[in-house]
Amino acid sequence: MSVARSARLRRRPGSHPWLERAAPVAAVAALLLAWQWSGLYLNSILISTPLAVAQDLVQLVTRRVIFEPLMESLEEVVIGGVLGIVFGVALGVLMGRYQLVEKVLSPFVNFLNATPLVVIIPLVIIWLGISQNARLLFIFLITLWPILLNTLAGMRNVSRGYVEVGTAFRLSEMQLMWKVSLPAAVPYILAGARVAAGLAIIGMIVSEMEVSLTGLGYLLITYGNSFETGQLLAVVFVSSMFGVGAVLLLKWIQATFFPWIIASAAQQH
Repeated sequence: MSVARSARLRRRPGSHPWLERAAPVAAVAALLLAWQWSGLYLNSILISTPLAVAQDLVQLVTRRVIFEPLMESLEEVVIGGVLGIVFGVALGVLMGRYQLVEKVLSPFVNFLNATPLVVIIPLVIIWLGISQNARLLFIFLITLWPILLNTLAGMRNVSRGYVEVGTAFRLSEMQLMWKVSLPAAVPYILAGARVAAGLAIIGMIVSEMEVSLTGLGYLLITYGNSFETGQLLAVVFVSSMFGVGAVLLLKWIQATFFPWIIASAAQQH
């Protein structure tokens, strides 16, 4: 079978490049139009319209209401999220590489991963009080587990052939980890980082609403209690942009430092 024919067989219906680019834009435009149209029939307290939300967002920016809460939330999600990712990768590598470490830590990891972390907020407050440290600890904990488990899965799925080749070249244990196992686990680590980034934003909002009213969580509670739906949705939009920014950052990191991941995936398909 020729290469051209095999490529045609792999092509999915409707996979034209222009259609793939236009379809998401059309879907978003249709949703916004339907949302705007619904504003003619629904109470504005129940749901605002896209144009009203945009106007409220502009007011929040021009009156500088959102800047200080935004900076507070950004600081917390970056510090807590980065610490969770760093520690998660380190523990995942150790557990994946050393069987004894995995056997010792697995019961704790499985138990804590299965525990709804929201229930430990009162305990976090008892430990650290109503403070930024308590919020950072909660963000750290909610971020830690997905990156740890993904890193562990990546380390477990390293090809035995790669390890044998490294051993044949007489690489040391540390060299095997840094030059063979860890690079092979990078796709899993980046996938876990995406999940962890989303959970870090959720942890930031939850901790700001439950531990101490501050940041974007404070604005959400304030506008929700006063039934200011437009301002509430404007803050929700800003919070969502955290997640979009995190995804774009991770895609840039992958494209810049690990371009071979995309090339390998293209060869497999």
